[in-house]
Amino acid sequence: MTARRAFLQWLGAAPVAGLAPRLALTASAGAAASARAADVGRGHVRLQDDQLSVQFDDQMRSRLVRLGGPRPQPLTDFDAGEQLLLAQGKPAPRFRLASATPSSGATPFGAGQRLALTGRSADGLEKSVTVTLLDEHPGVALLEVAFANRSDRAVELQGWTVGAHRLLPAPRHAGGWWTYSGATHQDRRDWMQPVQRGFEQRNFMGMNASDYGGGTPLVDVWRRDLGVAIGHLDKLPRLVALPVKAVGDQVELALRSDEPQTLAPGASLSLPLAFIAVHEGDCFVPLDRYRRLMNAQGLAAPEPPRSAHDSVWCAWGYERDFSLQRVRDTLPKAQELGLKWAVLDDGWQRLTGDWHNIDLAKFPRGEADMKDLVADIHARGMKARLWIAPLAVAPGSDELHDHTDLLLLDKDGAVQMVSWWNCFYLCPAHEETQQRIAALFKKIIGDWGFDGLKIDGQHLNGVAPCFNPKHKHARPEESVEHMADFYRAMFESAHAANPEAVVEVCPCGTSYAFHNMPWIDQAPASDPLSSWQVRHKGKALKAQMGRWSAYAGDHVELSTGGKDFASAVGVGGVVSTKFTWPEDPKPKDSFLLTPELEPHWRRWIAAHNAKGLSDGTYRGELYDIAFDKPETHVVEKNGVMHYAFYAPSWDGPVTLRGLGPGTWRLRDYVNGVDLGRVDAARPTVALRFKEHLLIEAVLEGTAERPLARATRVPARLIGRDGFPLASAWEEAPASFFAHDWRGQPLTGTQSTRVQMLHADGVLHLRFNSRYNALTTHEREGSSTAIWPLWERDVVEVFIQSPDDAGTDRYREIEVAPNGLVMDIDIRGSQRQRLVGASKARTTVDAQHRMWTAELSVPLPAAASTRAATRRGGVLEGWRINLFRIEGSGAQRQYSAWSPTGTPTADFHVPQAFGQLRLEG
Repeated sequence: MTARRAFLQWLGAAPVAGLAPRLALTASAGAAASARAADVGRGHVRLQDDQLSVQFDDQMRSRLVRLGGPRPQPLTDFDAGEQLLLAQGKPAPRFRLASATPSSGATPFGAGQRLALTGRSADGLEKSVTVTLLDEHPGVALLEVAFANRSDRAVELQGWTVGAHRLLPAPRHAGGWWTYSGATHQDRRDWMQPVQRGFEQRNFMGMNASDYGGGTPLVDVWRRDLGVAIGHLDKLPRLVALPVKAVGDQVELALRSDEPQTLAPGASLSLPLAFIAVHEGDCFVPLDRYRRLMNAQGLAAPEPPRSAHDSVWCAWGYERDFSLQRVRDTLPKAQELGLKWAVLDDGWQRLTGDWHNIDLAKFPRGEADMKDLVADIHARGMKARLWIAPLAVAPGSDELHDHTDLLLLDKDGAVQMVSWWNCFYLCPAHEETQQRIAALFKKIIGDWGFDGLKIDGQHLNGVAPCFNPKHKHARPEESVEHMADFYRAMFESAHAANPEAVVEVCPCGTSYAFHNMPWIDQAPASDPLSSWQVRHKGKALKAQMGRWSAYAGDHVELSTGGKDFASAVGVGGVVSTKFTWPEDPKPKDSFLLTPELEPHWRRWIAAHNAKGLSDGTYRGELYDIAFDKPETHVVEKNGVMHYAFYAPSWDGPVTLRGLGPGTWRLRDYVNGVDLGRVDAARPTVALRFKEHLLIEAVLEGTAERPLARATRVPARLIGRDGFPLASAWEEAPASFFAHDWRGQPLTGTQSTRVQMLHADGVLHLRFNSRYNALTTHEREGSSTAIWPLWERDVVEVFIQSPDDAGTDRYREIEVAPNGLVMDIDIRGSQRQRLVGASKARTTVDAQHRMWTAELSVPLPAAASTRAATRRGGVLEGWRINLFRIEGSGAQRQYSAWSPTGTPTADFHVPQAFGQLRLEG
């Protein structure tokens, strides 16, 4: 069994029932340098992989030990982590370990190793704990916990805990602790904070104020050398807390419920599936891991439309008292500056909730004026988005008068307040609420012509339990658990009306609820209170939604100083502004774009539009946002590394992490200043700046030929079918294109992202293709002859080995959405089909209009020993190009990663191929 795989080990020869209590090795006992892993906690059982050991004593108390360093490092003492809480929060009597059974096998998250433990208390309670360590996710322990009442009397519970541990003091070199919380707080505090003495945060996932609640069920605490995260993996939101508390130099954390209930005789209680993750780096790492585990259960954010990454102007600078004429007057300036979206914000409706009633004081002709505004925006080559705050309904509105039955009521029959707008909550789980919002979105997009929606309000992140008897909920918590169904109704109705519609959700300063994310196209910084919030929210959301998700920095006017575009651009965020022009009617809080400010706006909007870093790959694992100075963020796009540094002032060395072997040219791409070169073998440079510096690193020799990277995939992450496992693709380099063979932007929906891995002479590729409509051959015309697969929809990869550089010989592999494959060896005008050489598998996600093709292409072995060159573990000399064909007739589009530049569509131009580097 490899070191990577988890294993169970008895730390004593005696069977469990015969174990005598023994002292566990603790930090105070000395964890001596000579201690071996097998000596830690002798007399108990453990399950471990190469990063984490979970150990249990004979009372079913557990502790966490970090592995992988020079010696095992205990992170906790033996704690009663999984516990029932009785009156006044007193824990249930101690449990005695009765059995411990190892096993292995498949889980929804991949193969894993399990340890199932059971124990009994003196008063008849039974506890079952199953720990699972996953082969693909080292350092992550899943915890399935259940309790049963085997006595003849009922037990009154005040709550329960899972994974409750007190982390031992950090060594001096590790610095202090920091924490990330996915909970919502009314004061809109930072999501990432230092854990100072006296720090305590409950992190309740339910309502923390009348209209503030919900969140992502994960907390993380980390220091310079390691971190520990805990959360739950239930597919529905749960009303649990994830408290973090500083106790002297130690930190407590847990998954906890404080909901009273009665455990009747013979009854059992199963708790949500929890996890504990030990990691290096900051909270990006466990948040990214959490997303992957939830994706494995089917909860995945979609690949957004291309326009979700485009820059935004919003009319909110005029606030609710805008006039239609002022909005129209500002549009020419927004267009001139290169902004792609125009958003009509709050104030277009008569009252909140009356979304069918346009304010006739602003739009005298009602819907006709609204449609004309959209037409004006479209005539300028821009897209139109409309603000809305669903689930909120104002007193005096027609919606409230006509649909009182939709209200969310508390246990006393009172309405739930949305305090910001002085409105009432509607119940998101009620079917009629979902139907009405779906019909409204169909009207806004399908009839009025808007291209997207800005869905706004802190009340949309979570709701309270609903006790309205007319809704016939099986349990009041159904309103909490089915908020995502409301999101789904919004998302699907918008995309049914327009497949390219962008659904933006801004929960006003709250920490996003992960369970809603599969139904969001764009997530903004959500009313940031500072530039720091723009950046650290970006890091969190790129982990939660995906490394190339559409994150927006929100209005730049909300950043520190009101003009810090750098904090959005540097983290791969969409830039947004709410400037007013040519005048601002407000004597205070004016957002007027003055002649002095305009060059600044123009420069940063141009930089965002030119680089398009929002759809690049955010490399959040490279730098620790708390401990690395200066604060650094990295976005990789098509082989170019983009670094963003932030500090009040900096004059000193900076190490550029993540560079592949070779010499890299550095450039301040915002101001057009060359900064010299750096060798990846010594990637430290001296930099001097105030506030921020954004630079790009371009590998020398790739200016004419774009660069694609393929990293080595470990054998353990290759499935039995020969394709990489899903977890292998998560960190694979990506190349993105949405232009045709001439380099011109595509019209419509089409965009393509290609990831690459390699192992043992095989190149693995995964095409993620956003489509409008698919057209394929029903079956293969011939299993051996070349036939025109390319006449319908396909993705294609052309590969040229180092031995064939400069010639007209290369491989062409085509794959259609239905899995048909064509593999051709090309030598000038000669073509030969290679049968059975390359293999592929495909999937089509019709709901999100995405199709995926995975290819495994054998590479010529001789190339690695002759014309190819190896430098620093990188095999160079390969050439590659990536293509896509979609549509028919006038709608047919031919796209190329490295444009061929021919007068008519032609992919067979080997001199236009880009470079491929096989790394690792």
